Amino acid sequence: MKKIYRIIVLALIAVIVVSGAIFFRSGLLGNQERFTSQGVIEQVKALQELNTVEMYFSEIIDFKDALTIREIKIPFTEKSFIFTVKARVKAGTDLSGLTEGDVVLEENKLTLRLPEPVITSKEILSYQAYSEKDGLFNEVTNEDTLKALELFTEDLEKQALENGILEKARENAEKAIEDLFTALGFETVVIQWK
Repeated sequence: MKKIYRIIVLALIAVIVVSGAIFFRSGLLGNQERFTSQGVIEQVKALQELNTVEMYFSEIIDFKDALTIREIKIPFTEKSFIFTVKARVKAGTDLSGLTEGDVVLEENKLTLRLPEPVITSKEILSYQAYSEKDGLFNEVTNEDTLKALELFTEDLEKQALENGILEKARENAEKAIEDLFTALGFETVVIQWK
């Protein structure tokens, strides 16, 4: 009698263990993580401003200016200087404005609509003067240097755009976000741009 009782108990334990394993593997039992639109938005917003490209520029600036009267240069008043400038331009996308309408969840597929990449910063890292020449009654001043650097900064954005900084920022943002959400368990991640 004890043998039969033991066999029944062992059989019940085996059935419970096998049933539990089957339910757990099929996802019917246990914690299965599910994402909501708000959860996805919080994950993306945590990145804030996603800078994905940095471009470095090095230029030689040759600045010349002279005193004029009615657009006629006054002789011996031309001043000039030459200096090198190193600068950096960053581009990325601002993720802080995402809303629930920008997120579509379907099973294991995530579709995100992101703002177009923009240039997020332009900064001069260093500059060094090599030659300065004062004109008669027209000296090189700090304002001249600042004016030349300001003109260079305006040109810097144009150069970065011509070199495809926004396209590279878009490609890198897509890859970074796809990698993030693929690692979190999504099988398909689709990025669309606003």
